[in-house]
Amino acid sequence: MVLSDVEIRAEIGEKRLVFDPEIQDVEDRIDSSAVDLLLHEELIVLPKPPAGGVIFVPDDQGIDVMEMLGRQGSKCSLIDSPYTLEPYRLVIGKTLEHIKLPNHLAARIEGKSTLARFGLSVHVTAPTVIAGFEGNLWELYAILAKGVDI
Repeated sequence: MVLSDVEIRAEIGEKRLVFDPEIQDVEDRIDSSAVDLLLHEELIVLPKPPAGGVIFVPDDQGIDVMEMLGRQGSKCSLIDSPYTLEPYRLVIGKTLEHIKLPNHLAARIEGKSTLARFGLSVHVTAPTVIAGFEGNLWELYAILAKGVDI
């Protein structure tokens, strides 16, 4: 079941659904069935894979994927200027908002259709956020068309 804007606002108002920084009840951030999240200024830019190759191979099941990707990639800041996402380049970004979902709500993270029209794919990774999740959402961004500034 998808929550309506009224139900989303009620969950936020009762402090069961929490965003830090707090999402103000404004029309451009909460729409009929979604909350728009913002991109944190720090990105992890993954290296270009060799032709026909892979970037890395996890060596065991206990691997911390985000720590490994942080080692493999380079950090980039959006504070001073936009980042141009080149074709076939992979970038990992996280939400500005730290999110706390109650145990009775799961969520989904989806890209914006307006950005998809430029070829930007946002949730190459799993889009489901489990009930009770707390933290920032990390998402993989990829572009299969001309470069795009994010």
